[in-house]
Amino acid sequence: MTASTPLATPPPPAFATASRNHYRAATLAAEKNLRISADHLAGLAAECAVKAILIDFLGSRLDVWNKPEHPEVKYLDRSRKKPQWTNKHGHLPELWEHLTAVAHRRRGGGPGALFTQLIWNNPFAGWDVGDRYCDGTALTDTVIDRHLKAAYDLIAAHEQASILGTRTRA
Repeated sequence: MTASTPLATPPPPAFATASRNHYRAATLAAEKNLRISADHLAGLAAECAVKAILIDFLGSRLDVWNKPEHPEVKYLDRSRKKPQWTNKHGHLPELWEHLTAVAHRRRGGGPGALFTQLIWNNPFAGWDVGDRYCDGTALTDTVIDRHLKAAYDLIAAHEQASILGTRTRA
């Protein structure tokens, strides 16, 4: 029997890269009329893009377990049996509220102003990651197109902010 080797610390998540990959897969799925997969991947693309924006431009960070959090803003986590306040960024659709809260704190200019134009309405308000198990009858072209457009807009905003040089970390 050999001694077990300690697990290496996993690399930090590459949210921006993941968002682009999920978006490309979502568009391919949409082209092939794989509606459930297209909508699911559009949501994952948007979620990754929001986390990339929060970390790269709006002061969020990764904790010691590589989970994204914001040091100053707390959110009511309703995903638990007993809701509690946390600074951890969770998942869509609640993650949109995190983006809204953090961006509004930085409205005076800079990166916060760039992202506030995206957050007036949450296009993922009715989205649920569990919909990947649905039969697809509720996924209309309008819903899928809205989710694909929102994911695209988030990715484009992240790329624009990168070009403008408004990063909050190296």
